[in-house]
Amino acid sequence: MSEIDAWISQLQQSASAEARADAAEELGEFGGDPAVAALLSALSDPSDTVKVSTVLALGELQVSDAAETLRLFLADPEPHLRGAATVALGQIGGPGAAALLLPLSEDTEAAVRGACAWALGTLGDPAASDVLARLAADPDFDVADAAEEALRRLNSRRN
Repeated sequence: MSEIDAWISQLQQSASAEARADAAEELGEFGGDPAVAALLSALSDPSDTVKVSTVLALGELQVSDAAETLRLFLADPEPHLRGAATVALGQIGGPGAAALLLPLSEDTEAAVRGACAWALGTLGDPAASDVLARLAADPDFDVADAAEEALRRLNSRRN
């Protein structure tokens, strides 16, 4: 059994959510069709911890086929899933990704607003400048810091 097969097996069969989440993270490092297929299937795992790791792995791998499904997590009641989906969609990009993420700049959870700032900076869409400037004044230090960094990345791309 190859290492990828072992991680896939762990993701699909382990009774431990932590072990399944670890497997998702590892598969995000490997990539390839079998890993991506297993990760896409794991999006329906009952554990939010596994879903977060899976969403982040799909983003790390920039699986554009996952973008539509990941969009559903942007409205999830669990803030960790909203944040993970925001980061993943920032990594995946694509047409309309920035517009899709802009509403998350007003999320009640600071971690989600910070993820939004990071993702908008990663996407590099100049249309996000006003939102990032607003987030740079966010009362949460981490959100403001992420927004300032995102603005620096946007400005460096323009020059």
